[in-house]
Amino acid sequence: MTYQEFIQHILTGVRSALGSDYTISVQDIVKNNDTHYDGLTILSSRHNLAPTIYLNHYYSQYEDGCSLTDIIRDILTVYQQNRPSGKIDVSFFTDYDQVKSRIVYKLINYERNRMLLADVPHYRFLDLAIVFSCLLESGPSGSATILIHNQHLHLWSVTRDDLYALALANTPQLLHYEFRNMTDVLKEFSADGDFVDLPDEENSCPMYILSNQYNQNGSVCILYQNLLKSFADRLSCDLYILPSSVHEVLIIPAAPNTSCQELSEMVRDINLSQLSKEEVLSDHVYYYSRDMARLTL
Repeated sequence: MTYQEFIQHILTGVRSALGSDYTISVQDIVKNNDTHYDGLTILSSRHNLAPTIYLNHYYSQYEDGCSLTDIIRDILTVYQQNRPSGKIDVSFFTDYDQVKSRIVYKLINYERNRMLLADVPHYRFLDLAIVFSCLLESGPSGSATILIHNQHLHLWSVTRDDLYALALANTPQLLHYEFRNMTDVLKEFSADGDFVDLPDEENSCPMYILSNQYNQNGSVCILYQNLLKSFADRLSCDLYILPSSVHEVLIIPAAPNTSCQELSEMVRDINLSQLSKEEVLSDHVYYYSRDMARLTL
């Protein structure tokens, strides 16, 4: 069965299971780094919002032997767990006074998102772009956001600079940063029963993970005012910043024997072998100068 035939079978099966009170469709959803997904939306006549369920990975399950019946059953379970409880008032988004306290920013790759960036307010930052969202809710299971487009600036009669000023203050308040020592993280995995080859602490280079408390788009924490400066001062050295994903960065104290080339190779290897296309932030390593209080490529 081809992928398109699979999609049609899923549509037919879900429609048959739910009946005529639901509008069911598949849309091309474009995510970070121009990543395309086929999103199944199930809209009840009693609701005005619908969860989106991505189908691409289900086809992989089908190719691995999972039956269409089990896949459809799983999709219906996911829908039941994530459907809205009733109609949601989305009119607040037209009122800037209600939105401005929830405006935050995040980092994405500049070159890989050129088409998106043509339609959203942004700032170029090194090889990245700063974009803005309205944070509806956040928690350990994920965040609900609305990406801010150029049309919203016209609707609200505000500028890109207005968004930046709000996000500069809001993001650290709503999404608190967290520093964690990599060795401590690996020890936690070992304590949970997962085998982890722990480094020799006496000879290994210390490494730290920086993200927010939900580990969602936490790479933007490198923009938090004075955060890198205070950490560099605490360690009394410059820093290498490794963009391990859009969700977090790794920080290594700069030392004379540190090879920037090896660090760059590490980042590229992580991007190729450990991350989905959507999660990649950059292939480049950044350098934070403590004396200049500046981050560079």
